[in-house]
Amino acid sequence: MNDTLSQADSRFYVEQEGVIAKKAMLVMMDETDIHLCPDLKTNGLQLKGQQLKVEGPGLDEVCYLFGSTDPFTGEGLYEIYDQKASCQFCFHLEHLMDTFPDYFIFVVGDNAPAHRSAATTDFLKAHQDQIEFVPLPTYSPNLNGIERLWRVMRDKLMRSKAYDSLHQKCTVIMNFLRSLSFERFIDILGIAKNVPT
Repeated sequence: MNDTLSQADSRFYVEQEGVIAKKAMLVMMDETDIHLCPDLKTNGLQLKGQQLKVEGPGLDEVCYLFGSTDPFTGEGLYEIYDQKASCQFCFHLEHLMDTFPDYFIFVVGDNAPAHRSAATTDFLKAHQDQIEFVPLPTYSPNLNGIERLWRVMRDKLMRSKAYDSLHQKCTVIMNFLRSLSFERFIDILGIAKNVPT
């Protein structure tokens, strides 16, 4: 195939014998915990009696943010679930395929148990004409750009900040992700603005 892509991004064409060529995209995928109790941000050890104190809600509540993002266009899907298991991972992948129906999707992620389970393997096999999971090497979060996005999100919205409810905290996080400019997004991921074609 000699088609030249008009845009220098992660999308390209997939060719298989007997299959019509289909555009493809690469997304970086990960999950992160969101706790009602604030994350504390400290600068190393603190002297007794001078520790940072942040008023919290008492009992902690938790939910999980699943994110898949194209590192070159900023397009993606972010969803919040009440559990972090194979079922939710497969739901996220299904929603990703629904969001980008015209693409074959390569999903790059870590080796979390939910990504390697029998249920996930069966799901991926059933949808092998639409999606493929590409596992990163063990202990290599630096290779997954979405980890950088989570770090910025935590520093900006979660460190040493208390929220009235988990719902309020999740709303603030989702608004942050929706309002993130492409320039800020590629800056966070450390991607050059002018990628040569």
